[in-house]
Amino acid sequence: MIIAILIAPIAATLLWLLCIRPYALRNGQGYTPGGNVGVTFWVDWQQAQEIAKAKGDKGMILICRIVFWWHVVFIAVFAYSIFKSNPNN
Repeated sequence: MIIAILIAPIAATLLWLLCIRPYALRNGQGYTPGGNVGVTFWVDWQQAQEIAKAKGDKGMILICRIVFWWHVVFIAVFAYSIFKSNPNN
């Protein structure tokens, strides 16, 4: 469980840095001066998704969906690890 909690943010960051951010910047979006990493990640993700939908880029749409569901699963695993009934495991 702890390994999943440690790996998930690293994988999401790599997807952002290697796929989503370059895509947004290449299409003239993704400039968030003064924003922290979380805000920049979210803005890049939203803009990349909008650009991909407008262009019909199925590959980037898939990457954006993977990132979304990756975060949903991460939050579920994190919540489960906090609220599970046996605190010794």
